[in-house]
Amino acid sequence: MALETFKKLPLGGVDRRALVRLLDEGGPAAAEGLLATQRPAIAPQGAELARDAAVVVLGGSNGITRAVAMQLVFGEHAAVYAVHYDSEKMQIGCFHAAAMARAAAAEGRTVRFFNRDATKESTVEELVAALRQDGVRVVHLVNGIAAGAPKRYAEHGSYLVKDLDMVFDPLLQVPDFAHAESFRKLGLVEVEVATPAEIERTNKFMGSSSLFWTEQLAAAGLVVAGESVVAFCDYDFPENDPVYGLGPLAGAKKLQRSSMQEIERRFGLRTVRLCYPAMATTALGAIPGGNLIYALTAEILLEQGRYQSMPDLARETMQLWRAPLPRGELRLDAAYQACLPEYLRRLEALAPADVPRAFSRLLAS
Repeated sequence: MALETFKKLPLGGVDRRALVRLLDEGGPAAAEGLLATQRPAIAPQGAELARDAAVVVLGGSNGITRAVAMQLVFGEHAAVYAVHYDSEKMQIGCFHAAAMARAAAAEGRTVRFFNRDATKESTVEELVAALRQDGVRVVHLVNGIAAGAPKRYAEHGSYLVKDLDMVFDPLLQVPDFAHAESFRKLGLVEVEVATPAEIERTNKFMGSSSLFWTEQLAAAGLVVAGESVVAFCDYDFPENDPVYGLGPLAGAKKLQRSSMQEIERRFGLRTVRLCYPAMATTALGAIPGGNLIYALTAEILLEQGRYQSMPDLARETMQLWRAPLPRGELRLDAAYQACLPEYLRRLEALAPADVPRAFSRLLAS
């Protein structure tokens, strides 16, 4: 059966003017509500960080880095300094950051957010000044920047991939997989060709940013060989993946991986790539095919009893600071990788008439 081609619109096509009003009126309450729901499940996971250490998180206002920051602050009682780059009028991240900062301050915890461009030296200088003022001796770096072009290199041309046209939660800004009516249709989405400017920007934000930050922190004397860890949030994609494998996202991930080797060689630091599964995030929702990758793999993992939420994955991420200390990579995607053959089988067979029935466990979760 031929599938209809649809255009994947930001946040599922939410009207931009309406979004500004919705966030202004409901953003703070939505962020506070989600934090209140998630806080009771946060418990210490045995991460061992020095009292005068801090974790610098690039990202931290939404998605997996928000979950990691919450676990560090409220579970491990670590000091967190997060750099995110969100529109205060258009994105929920600023409200999440404010809610977390208020809750941390009420408990005497340290969490500071800097809504700045993470690729600018002035941003690093501002953060370094704050670290020194607070008496921080050593820094760990977790890079979760998600600012890349989900397109293809020109030599591969454009391509059509299966995807779900989903309604997004207009406040939390993630695909709404909890309601059957949010599954608008199964169709095809075009993966466009990236421009040279988009490729350059993706490499700058997602490819070379770990090395950039490590160099600056080392110059400030804030990373310590044998103690500091530099980690980045990775997604282990198949080499022939039509989006991730053949475009700037793949190029940036490969550049990031090679830069980790350079960081270890030049500065003697432990480096780790954090291998996560596909998750229901704003970033994944913007990638052609991303909604379907998450929904179908989540359905399979729920059937198998192996599904992990973002708070689950954040808890597992604390292995970064727990013996035996991982080096090179921390695989948090083993169940996800194991389910990919079944995912590909179901993907091939999935038809419009199967939606949303094919995602019954995801709807019930």
